Amino acid sequence: MTSPGSVTFGLLLPSRELAMYAPHDGDPRRLVDLAVQAEELGFAAAWIGDSLLAKPRAEPLSVLAAVAAATERIDIGTAVLLASMRNATQLAQQAATVDALSGGRLILGVGAGPPAPDVNADFDLVGGDFDRRGTQLMQIVHDARELWQADGTPTAQRLQPVCVTEGGPRLWLGGSGPRGLERAGRHFDGWFPTAPAVDAFAEQLVTMRAHAADAGRDPASITAAAYLTVNIGDPETAAAEVDEHSKLYYGAPAEVVRRLLGTYSGTQAQVAAWLQSYIDAGCEHISLRLASSDVDTQLDRLVELLPELRS
Repeated sequence: MTSPGSVTFGLLLPSRELAMYAPHDGDPRRLVDLAVQAEELGFAAAWIGDSLLAKPRAEPLSVLAAVAAATERIDIGTAVLLASMRNATQLAQQAATVDALSGGRLILGVGAGPPAPDVNADFDLVGGDFDRRGTQLMQIVHDARELWQADGTPTAQRLQPVCVTEGGPRLWLGGSGPRGLERAGRHFDGWFPTAPAVDAFAEQLVTMRAHAADAGRDPASITAAAYLTVNIGDPETAAAEVDEHSKLYYGAPAEVVRRLLGTYSGTQAQVAAWLQSYIDAGCEHISLRLASSDVDTQLDRLVELLPELRS
């Protein structure tokens, strides 16, 4: 969905929520239906998160393959994929396949993963190196790009299928630490933080673009995005739903989660004003997570308020 100007909006498919709230039991077909609905409603992108047993849910690239076949226009992406838990060659093949199925609509959002014990445990399950996950992420990105660009010579076998997007799908980096800002500015097509506070987002955006300029890149060529969580409704009820969501999702109350993740609840006007503050700070794409067991009602309310926002 696009507001007047260049700001676009994406819907985060509730892969974790379907596993959290009864009676859904994580059925991934519901995610495909929601992606189709998001396209019909005019959203610019459908996103999906990633984790193994830390926060159980459907595998994201598998879901996006189904979404690619069921949609025609909407961008599809990971928000964000923990690339360091995967083999670079297999990830490159999976991403190339989804890119081809979608006709070039894939955005591969990647991140190192938070410094949390449950995420560490997931890395142990797959034999990953949790302590070096940031360094390994960059190596995997480098290796995948080489495979996507390989020309089929004996020293560079070409993956099949070939990516529709020349050079491979768009790569966005999640993270807002000093290393993440530098890496996003120097090496990625988009920056995709969880943006806990708009003033911090604005400052970090300046830093990220400065790194891009230092690397000889056009800072404006890097999409400035944000991953934000909302609940729209009566303020008291909305706040209670966000708190429930935070405890189920992260095992922590909303007041703790808000320090790490951009989260807001309130009336349509209040949520719209909060989102507008990120747009005013330079955000070009907002991926919205709905913190509720009632996704349908939240989506209806979200669609009503988005046209009010401006670039």
